[in-house]
Amino acid sequence: MIVRKLDTYLALRFVKMILVAVTSFVVIFVSVDAFDHFTRWVDKDVSVGAFLTYYFYGLPYIIVLVLPIAVLLSSLFLISSLSRRNELVAMRAAGISIPRIFLPLLIVGGLTSVFELGVGDFIVANATYQQTQVKRVEIDRQEPINYSRRSNFAHRSPDGSILDIGFFNGQTEIMDNVTIEWFDDSSRVTRRLDMDRMVWLDSSWTGIGITDRIFGPSGALIFSTADTLPIPEVTETPESFGSRQKAPGEMNFIELRNYIASVDNAGGDSRGDMVEFYLKFFFPLSNLIMVFVGAPLALRNPRSGKSSSIGLAILLAFIFFSLLRLGQTLGHKGALPPLLAASIADIVYISLGVFLLSRASKA
Repeated sequence: MIVRKLDTYLALRFVKMILVAVTSFVVIFVSVDAFDHFTRWVDKDVSVGAFLTYYFYGLPYIIVLVLPIAVLLSSLFLISSLSRRNELVAMRAAGISIPRIFLPLLIVGGLTSVFELGVGDFIVANATYQQTQVKRVEIDRQEPINYSRRSNFAHRSPDGSILDIGFFNGQTEIMDNVTIEWFDDSSRVTRRLDMDRMVWLDSSWTGIGITDRIFGPSGALIFSTADTLPIPEVTETPESFGSRQKAPGEMNFIELRNYIASVDNAGGDSRGDMVEFYLKFFFPLSNLIMVFVGAPLALRNPRSGKSSSIGLAILLAFIFFSLLRLGQTLGHKGALPPLLAASIADIVYISLGVFLLSRASKA
């Protein structure tokens, strides 16, 4: 009964600290960004409503970004506070081990990971897109993008080819002034199609006014022209071009998994997309890992003040995000397998947490 009350006490204090830390980070983030844009927005006569709407849609991304740092900082604050007030000594005198004391913190850290996984997978991408729309329409006073009729845009196909489209009409299912380029693993162009028009006929694309260039590995060029030519390599339907094409980072688990499957089926390179897929799981897991590192680390210097804890949290967060970015870059370049590239920061910090927890348990 006493242990349950203790768990509730620690969990509630930890949650309150996390909420305060997240709120503080959000206020700082928004304030700095707002002051940075203040002069330009005043010149554009941006309304208060547009200002509030812009930052409302930006909140999910900010929360996902700062939550791991808030969890780390809160774990350092909480354990240091328990030590300074001798509560930690009393718990250990009652026969409660260090790992058992940390258990409610780890549970809260795990729940924040689940929360971030849900928010990041289903809310952030759409909210970020809505924020860009508010900026485009209400702040920059531009027309909203009409995806059914648009001009001068590029489209990346699942097989890795790039379509440069002069004009797309979704109602007539016709594209004008289309160029398609295919690339090898070294990003060298292997084939280029220039078309006056590309038309959707009988559930497939047909090019009109074709100039076809095939570039050999030794620099040889095969040149040909044709009045019409089927383009089976372009597997997307007009609906695909008539809707906003999401980047892999904007897709949820299911969308990204299906996209990777389409890239593989088309013979494209999906290594970078696989890295983003695994990161969707491993980045939210960082909340739990930050508790795993922060709580035992606070025991090494229990009397440290808040300034020391803040400095330590910033340092650890900087190292973590640097490792995360390093793994992401190496994964995209193919220097590391996608799974290892996405998890390298988590692996390093889990190892550090195990070491610190084992030292704390023996103390």
